[in-house]
Amino acid sequence: MPGPATAATLAAVRRAWDQGKTVRVVSYRAGAAELSVPVAGPLAGWRLEQVRRHYAGPSEVVLVVQQGAPFCDLRPPQQVATAVGLAAALRRFRRASVVVGEDPGVMPTCLWLLALAAGECVVASDEAALSVHERYKVPLWRVSVEEVEPFPAFPEGVEPSTAGLYCPSWGRGLTLVEMPTTALAQRLKARGQLAKARALARLKGLTGAR
Repeated sequence: MPGPATAATLAAVRRAWDQGKTVRVVSYRAGAAELSVPVAGPLAGWRLEQVRRHYAGPSEVVLVVQQGAPFCDLRPPQQVATAVGLAAALRRFRRASVVVGEDPGVMPTCLWLLALAAGECVVASDEAALSVHERYKVPLWRVSVEEVEPFPAFPEGVEPSTAGLYCPSWGRGLTLVEMPTTALAQRLKARGQLAKARALARLKGLTGAR
């Protein structure tokens, strides 16, 4: 998806590659990542632990925070549960980083807990570093600034607000497809039930016509 969170994710991957590390990308929704796991909501900590076990206990993890993920439920109890669970899961790695791709708009305590558990909070600019410090009370010595290239990249002089998917007028003839979040077996069952319901409706219609 175009936007600052994707740009921050790509930058984190490139930094790891530059250090000679092997990278596995896990997304909370189906997409380009090799593994999709909903590391979001009150169960995010347990799902991150499942990812850790799936990859046989990697030593490092980078958690990208953005609007809607991992804090997909903004009710205060759910926010706190999400933060506490993720903080516990982050501590199971030898090294953990939290990348703030965009302001998640959550309770200050929640992002503070993640930064405290990870030990490092990465942002894209000095302004973002000050914002994280002032709003979320993350100590400045825990905040690192890493440059991020915009995604998607635009030619010189072209702004995101007037180009591509960012501009509604460019969307004519474009069909947006929501990726399914249910399992294949569930979708097949639902299709079967729908087909059965349609067949019964046709039979009732034929009976009524007679």
